[in-house]
Amino acid sequence: MPDADDARWHMLGRMATTTCGWCGVLTHMITKAGPVRMPYFEFSDKQYVMGVYQCSNERCQKFSIGSLIAHSTTPMSTLTTEEPQHWEPSQVRRPEFPDVPDEIAETAAEAHACLSIGAARGAVALARAVVEASAKHKGITVNGIAGKINEMETQGLIRPLTKSTAHAIRLAGNEVAHGDIGQVPIPLPEAEVVVQFMDSFLEEVFQHPAKLEQLQASMAERKQP
Repeated sequence: MPDADDARWHMLGRMATTTCGWCGVLTHMITKAGPVRMPYFEFSDKQYVMGVYQCSNERCQKFSIGSLIAHSTTPMSTLTTEEPQHWEPSQVRRPEFPDVPDEIAETAAEAHACLSIGAARGAVALARAVVEASAKHKGITVNGIAGKINEMETQGLIRPLTKSTAHAIRLAGNEVAHGDIGQVPIPLPEAEVVVQFMDSFLEEVFQHPAKLEQLQASMAERKQP
């Protein structure tokens, strides 16, 4: 049975608000079990305070673990004003890419998902795959991703600056694909830049042309009697 302090923390935990790691919706998380004190490290004087929460989004209602780190001597009553600081599963970001072919859009969204949980190498490797798959989708069949990028610029599909950023994605991805696992540290900020370059690449190759076609069609329709 929880003591009075535990019960108080439990009740206030019902108001915890976060972006659900399952559905991506900002929602209230309803306490279902806990809190429980657990060791932080074997020889540490800190502890995890953990609870089980349920997403209140009707389309989700999945369970997550909310936790915060506190000193082992901190009474539970002093923690009642704090919401959990960490959530599992993590808040995974999967943006949509309108006007991008489905298989490429899904891979790009997975790159963002990797980035949101700190998987830098996974994000960079997927960004590289997005660039090569985009070239293939445009009918470019020359050997090697470097040649494909250069041919995209030759055919006017991308600008010189975009070609340079695509090569930066390629080189970062090569470190992952051809390096020794564990010996290729990729800082998360660097991976974030690579994924941003990927987004700009997709915008130029697929999304800008689609928006232009939509605008031209709308203007032509207005001019008709």
